[in-house]
Amino acid sequence: MRVNEDLSVNANDLEEFQEIIGFRFKDKSYLIQALLHGSLFSGDKEKLSIFRKANNLENKDYEKLEYLGDSVLGLIIAEYAYHDTKVNDYAKSKGLTIEGVCTKIKVILASNENLKPVACKIKLSRFVLSEGHVNIDGKLADIIEALIGAIYLDGGYRNNIDDDSKDNTNHTNNTDTNYSITRDFVYRFFDIDSALEKISISNPKGIIQEMFHKNGLGNPFYKVIGEEGPDHDKHFTVGLYLDDDLLATGSADSKKKAEQTAADHYLRHLGKSSCP
Repeated sequence: MRVNEDLSVNANDLEEFQEIIGFRFKDKSYLIQALLHGSLFSGDKEKLSIFRKANNLENKDYEKLEYLGDSVLGLIIAEYAYHDTKVNDYAKSKGLTIEGVCTKIKVILASNENLKPVACKIKLSRFVLSEGHVNIDGKLADIIEALIGAIYLDGGYRNNIDDDSKDNTNHTNNTDTNYSITRDFVYRFFDIDSALEKISISNPKGIIQEMFHKNGLGNPFYKVIGEEGPDHDKHFTVGLYLDDDLLATGSADSKKKAEQTAADHYLRHLGKSSCP
C-alpha cells in the first residue's frame, strides 16, 4: 500500500484491495487501521502521529482491531458449529467437548499455515502498511483478524459478486447487518468446511491429552525408544505410553516431531471409537 506525500493512503490502492476482498468500506479509516503495521516510518512517532491524523486513525497499529476480529471470528465459527451436525459427531466419536472442538477449529482457521492461502487470495502482503525491509509474513494471520474486525465495525457494502459463500442467498443486498456481512467474508475466504478434517493433523498431542482427561483414563506420556545417526543428523523414535502400555510409535528428525507423529498414528487407528 502506497502512502502519498501528504501521508494519506493512496486511494487507488485502497480501491484495488476492496475489489479483491469483495467488500467496500463506508469509512476507509477502519481498513487503513487494519493494515497498519507498527514498523511503518521506522518508529518515527511524529511522522506516525501526522499519518494517523491524515487518515483519521484511532490507534497506532492494527492490534486492537485484531483483538476484536479474533472474537468475531470465534462467534462465526461457534455459529457454524452449532448448525453443523458433523461437529457433534466428531466430538462424540473422539470423546471431546463441543467447546473443545470449536476451539480447535478456530485455532486451525487462524493458524499461520492455514491463513497463508487466505493471505495469497487477497494479496495481503502487497497492501500491508509497513517498512519494506521488515518481514511481515509472521503477522499476516493477525492482520487478517484485524481486517475481520474492521469489516465488522464498518458494516459497509458487500460487492455484488458471484461466490460460493454459505447462505449467500440470504444476504446479498447492501442492508446486511455488520455480523452477517463479516460472516460472508469469512465463508468466502476461509476453508471452514475442511477445518474439522485437519484437527488431528494440526494438534494430535493436544487432542489425545483432552480425550484421555475427558474419559478419566490418566495422563499419556512420550518416551524416546530409539535414536540413531550422527549428532548433526539425528533420527528419533518415540513411543506414546499410558502407564506401561505402548499405544503407538512415531519417528522423525526431532523429538517433538516424533511425538506428533506417534500421536497422529494413534488417532488414525482409533477410527470411530468413542474412547481409547
